[in-house]
Amino acid sequence: NENSNELSENRKSSIQHFSQKVKEFRKLRGLTQANLAEAAAVDRKTISRIENSAYSPSLTSLFAIAEALEVDPKDLL
Repeated sequence: NENSNELSENRKSSIQHFSQKVKEFRKLRGLTQANLAEAAAVDRKTISRIENSAYSPSLTSLFAIAEALEVDPKDLL
């Protein structure tokens, strides 16, 4: 279905954008993946998977990551 393919592509693009923003803000703050993971109370592998667009976090994790990065959650989306 053409519409579902378009939705799937939009979703992939959004996940990639989110991944890039997390990495960008992490580096801007001078944090390692391990530092960010500890501050957000998630596993370091989770941060790695997020930054590689291999994992979409829960809303709870998204808010925790945003707080650890000292940004508004919408700035990651």
